[in-house]
Amino acid sequence: MKPTLMTHLSAGGHLKIYLGYAPGVGKTYQMLEDARALRARGVDLVVGCVEAHGRSDIRERIEGLKAVPLKRVVHRGGSAEELDVDAILGLNPRVCVVDELAHSNAPGSPRQKRWQDVQALLEAGIDVLTTMNVQDLASLSDQIWQLTGFRVRETVPDWFFQQANEVVLADVTPRALLHRLERGVIFPDKAKPESEQFFQEPVLVALRELAIRQAAQALEARHAGKTKPPDSHSQKILVNITADPSTATLLRRARRVADHLQAICIAVYVYSKEESSALPAEDRPSVERHLRFAENLHISTEIIHGKNRAQTLVDYARKNGVTQLFLNRSAEAQRRWFPGLNFTDQVLQQASEMEVTVVAPRSRHGRAASPYPEDEAGALMHSGYVRISPDITIEEAIAGIRQQAGQVEMIYYAYALDEFEHLLGVLSFRELLSAERSRKIREVMHTAFDSVLEDTDQEIVAQLMTKRRLLAIPVLDQHGHMMGIITSADVAGIVQQEAGEDIVKIGGMEALDGPYLEVTFGQMVRKRAGWLAILFVGEMLTATAMGFFSAEIERAVVLALFIPLIISSGGNSGSQATTLVIRAMALGEIRLGDWWRVIRRELAAGVTLGAILGIIGITRIFLWHALRGTYGPHYLVVALTIGCSLVGVVLFGTTAGSMLPFILRRCGLDPASASAPFVATLVDVTGLIIYFSVASVILRGILL
Repeated sequence: MKPTLMTHLSAGGHLKIYLGYAPGVGKTYQMLEDARALRARGVDLVVGCVEAHGRSDIRERIEGLKAVPLKRVVHRGGSAEELDVDAILGLNPRVCVVDELAHSNAPGSPRQKRWQDVQALLEAGIDVLTTMNVQDLASLSDQIWQLTGFRVRETVPDWFFQQANEVVLADVTPRALLHRLERGVIFPDKAKPESEQFFQEPVLVALRELAIRQAAQALEARHAGKTKPPDSHSQKILVNITADPSTATLLRRARRVADHLQAICIAVYVYSKEESSALPAEDRPSVERHLRFAENLHISTEIIHGKNRAQTLVDYARKNGVTQLFLNRSAEAQRRWFPGLNFTDQVLQQASEMEVTVVAPRSRHGRAASPYPEDEAGALMHSGYVRISPDITIEEAIAGIRQQAGQVEMIYYAYALDEFEHLLGVLSFRELLSAERSRKIREVMHTAFDSVLEDTDQEIVAQLMTKRRLLAIPVLDQHGHMMGIITSADVAGIVQQEAGEDIVKIGGMEALDGPYLEVTFGQMVRKRAGWLAILFVGEMLTATAMGFFSAEIERAVVLALFIPLIISSGGNSGSQATTLVIRAMALGEIRLGDWWRVIRRELAAGVTLGAILGIIGITRIFLWHALRGTYGPHYLVVALTIGCSLVGVVLFGTTAGSMLPFILRRCGLDPASASAPFVATLVDVTGLIIYFSVASVILRGILL
């Protein structure tokens, strides 16, 4: 009989989660071993999605299991492969294996998150085996940030995790995991950029403790679900909602405590009647965003009002049997002569019979925590924008904007919102002022407008604003609610930072961590030594190639005179091509799917540029021979060799230089790493091979 803990999933399929504390602990391996055992017993099982990440042991475990092909999703010129839920539902297996539960699906997919795909399979009665790491739990976001310095972008709601029928802890000691990392077992195909900071023994020990605690709590919750009805909670937790960004942290903390105590959790926003009309316009979206975030955490919400906010909150708590209150530290300034009069102090005095938890804003290394990762649009946006109703006239809108002007930093556009804060249209101020005053906003606003989601990468936002020449762009959540705006001034620093990093990478080194004169000498050497050593090893191949053709050089010394000419021409043409392609990628002018168009253009350009350089080289030989007789009686075949070699070397240089950024992007690396020195080093070696190969064909029997 299946556990009764699952409420909405108990009537459907059985959910089994393999939980780990870090990549490489063996959760996917153990899941596939269990899947193979089920298949051996005759269970109808399919593999919906498992990524091997270059690991041979995972590929071996997948062999022999029936796999459902992934579904290709096309979006904005690119494509991605995602779990094909419809195909799995059509097969209707007994069990489906789905790796990486926290994965976010590509834009254009029927569902945004993979856990929602799994939910659809469970509702259809299909059992699911899946994996996740403890840092993927949404309520642990702040703790993970404190431990590692990284904001987890892809998360699983705690309520979904808690309703699993089984949670299997995949566990190895941190020391053993570090040995796996050193042997290249965890990331055999490529190194993770965060591995240096994430895979440290103290961090792994803390993550392991979190994972063990989560597995234990899941077991306790499942046992409690069997022994008592879910509505028999003796404790209630109330969270005070405010516009402060740290409210997201407060909600996550309260949700975790409520889960541990098996308590009911309520989120309440309190406003006084005096404040209701004077509430700053920029606070409303923040409060509403926090209320929606609470609902996503399965916390019930309510809005109440009274003359005294603190007294109203405490009275509501007493009336509803609340045992714990969660508050943010009050942002109000302390009163020197009348202490104890701010909101937090009032609640502490009046709620003497309750346990009151005051949560200070979390910080790391002196920086305040943000509810959004540093590289997402949400971390840049602000709520100082002009809101208007689509049903008012132009004249009424202008009058309303005058009232809002003091609260808005920059006025570029007016945004038409409905009563639920959905963005319906955008109107520029030039259009607003030039329109007939009696017309409705709905009649003149633009309903086809550019916007970005909260989790859009900031670099993509900068590219979109540059391409569209926008002064500001609205930020929406997945339901179309207006969250804020990002202005051109906000993204200026992002563009400058990204451009600076690309420039130093193209120059053949890592990006510096600060201004040139402020970076220490040791940091400067470390940033430059790595690439320089790689390029030096590459140039060793050039020496090896010259040694290989030493016999040809001895028989035809004249060939050695043109080696610098040949290799420099190939390196220069390759550097030009890679720089052009990297720039086009950065500006969004070309995508991975455009590689064939690029290579066709570069092949034609390579032949043309090579022919131009070949003509110049042949002319130089003719001129020098006429003046000095430098190249002997066979100067014509020597000139032909140089001309043909230049065409071949430049053609290879432009082709290799243009394709390297595509190869690096396909491998998940930064295209800027295809630096000009790297391309030049690569073409040096191949240029020598092309040069002497052409010479051996043309000069055979003459000089060779």
